[in-house]
Amino acid sequence: MPPARTSPATGVGPQAILRRLRPVIGHVAGGGGPALPLERTALHAEPAQIAACSPLEDGPVRSMPCATGPMVAAFLDGVQRSRVIAHLNGSPLVLATVAAAIRERHDRRLATWHEPLRRDLLLASRTAMGEEPWGQLQAAGVEPIDLDLPADEAGVPAGAFGHPNAARARALARVSLEREALERQLAARWCTTETRWLWIDGGIAGNLAFDADAAAFGVVKSHTTLYGDAESVAQILALRSGERSPAFLVGSRRRRAVASWYLRWHASVQGDPLFGLVRVEVVPPPALLHPSPDPAVHRAFSTFCDTLSSAILLERRPLSLPDPRWHTLAYGVHDVERYLHALIGP
Repeated sequence: MPPARTSPATGVGPQAILRRLRPVIGHVAGGGGPALPLERTALHAEPAQIAACSPLEDGPVRSMPCATGPMVAAFLDGVQRSRVIAHLNGSPLVLATVAAAIRERHDRRLATWHEPLRRDLLLASRTAMGEEPWGQLQAAGVEPIDLDLPADEAGVPAGAFGHPNAARARALARVSLEREALERQLAARWCTTETRWLWIDGGIAGNLAFDADAAAFGVVKSHTTLYGDAESVAQILALRSGERSPAFLVGSRRRRAVASWYLRWHASVQGDPLFGLVRVEVVPPPALLHPSPDPAVHRAFSTFCDTLSSAILLERRPLSLPDPRWHTLAYGVHDVERYLHALIGP
């Protein structure tokens, strides 16, 4: 059974938050708002870029066979939904929901592993709301998240701080962090109790929940940043279906870094170099990060990359249609998303 639609932080769900808002700030706390969630009306996109990385393998691209049997046991993903429900002195009042779940494979069917996680959030400018209403909400069991962050933390220029769009951008960023926190919490639970392989939708560079011995990996579907020099990026964009790039290290050797490589999941359509392209992330074995690693460590890691790539290629079927991201979206991840959207509602 899915958990009740409540927030572990406040003990109230979205409708209860709305009910408790009305007597505090009046008619502005209605149930309306824009037709589209803020996630679908993003104010800006990150600039495309090419970033440097440290090679872990040499040589040409590698053609991978498709595995004959499944290696992946479960899939983890999270969703978020935010909407502006009112404005207070020109600043948006945002109601959001974040959720995450793991769906595991049983006899070729997917079922929820343990319980999904969910949190309902209220985000507002404390200055715009005022101290008395803010305190009344806290007394009513609602703990709002203050959008009045310092410019260096929010990444918003100081001159834009009073702009409603800047507040929306800060709200979206904070909601994303809350969703990622739930995903990390579930990943930690899996990695401390399971030895079966977990597919995590997205990168794992910021996830300290598991180490090189954990049976988990990340698959990145978007490519705002491409890693490598001009020659290696050209090689990546020319990958054919079933081919993988040499592995490389993302991040600094002095800090937590991840090993990564590109894999062409589906053949490119009409020459689109990003169609069907995914990037795999794993925690590298510590011995691989040694200034002069043993060649046997490199060979073992390359074999692991081949094995995992073959297992990922097996997950190309069934297709995640009618989702337009089907060429990079595993059906298991698609199933998690559908489950979570049913859980949090429209």
